[in-house]
Amino acid sequence: MLWFIVPVALVIIYATLIERFWFAVRRDSLAILPKGSKEITILHISDIHMAPWQRRKQNWIKSLRNLNPDLVINTGDNLGARNAIQATLAALNGLTSQPGVFVNGSNDMFVPSVRNPFKYFTKPSKSHDVTHERLNTQELIEGFTTAGWLDLNNKSAVLTVNGLKLSFIGTDDAHEGIADISKVELAAKQADLVIGVTHAPYLKVLDELSDKGAEVIFAGHTHGGQVCWPITGRALVTNCDLPTKYARGLAELKSTKNKAFFLQVCAGLGHSIYAPIRFACRPEVRLLTLKAKN
Repeated sequence: MLWFIVPVALVIIYATLIERFWFAVRRDSLAILPKGSKEITILHISDIHMAPWQRRKQNWIKSLRNLNPDLVINTGDNLGARNAIQATLAALNGLTSQPGVFVNGSNDMFVPSVRNPFKYFTKPSKSHDVTHERLNTQELIEGFTTAGWLDLNNKSAVLTVNGLKLSFIGTDDAHEGIADISKVELAAKQADLVIGVTHAPYLKVLDELSDKGAEVIFAGHTHGGQVCWPITGRALVTNCDLPTKYARGLAELKSTKNKAFFLQVCAGLGHSIYAPIRFACRPEVRLLTLKAKN
């Protein structure tokens, strides 16, 4: 029996004490800008799940300012505990001085609760009901918008970055059933690139963003699976209907209308305070360099 217990114990120790603190910057590039355009570097940050006592994570996030991105895209679930808003805003302070956009995730709205992790293997977790304790989401939103980031929760916006007009369209959290861009129109009809931003990459939402013209879509929520197969790193679940092979990273997909778009999913920096584990799926941010088409 010892032959089984020892390896399992070592995996648990590694996943709880080492890998979940082994933060990474994942780099990729995408040739999608008009010919002759200057490159745009996008820092994609997601699923921080911040708790006030997580000093190591806070300090690492502060160091990201040294990447000097041209644009920051935050795809939600910044909060992970009560009274975490100020710690979150302080950690992101060096990045909110850069041009940025954001959407919310459910953990930006509700206090985390204990959930049975095995239920994730059968279906996505349930959305929160009206009795669940809420967080002060408006304080978080105002912290971001006061610093200069644009709110894309069921909204559109436009930014000029490195001389290029970027048109954004975003949704509120689909996992909570509040994503609705049916009446949202692009802020700029003539743009060099249309970017979609959402927290939970449900296929219906990806379709809707693609239909609105999004050529590349940024999302989080999946945690990359959080616990993945060793060696291959393939996710076991995504907590939505997105296939597991797209749980993290950059991929090209097609909508139900056969329209091609790129999807980048960030595996995120955190986890629920009630599930402090990462295995074969390091916590991450993503640095995507947009380049001119050949």
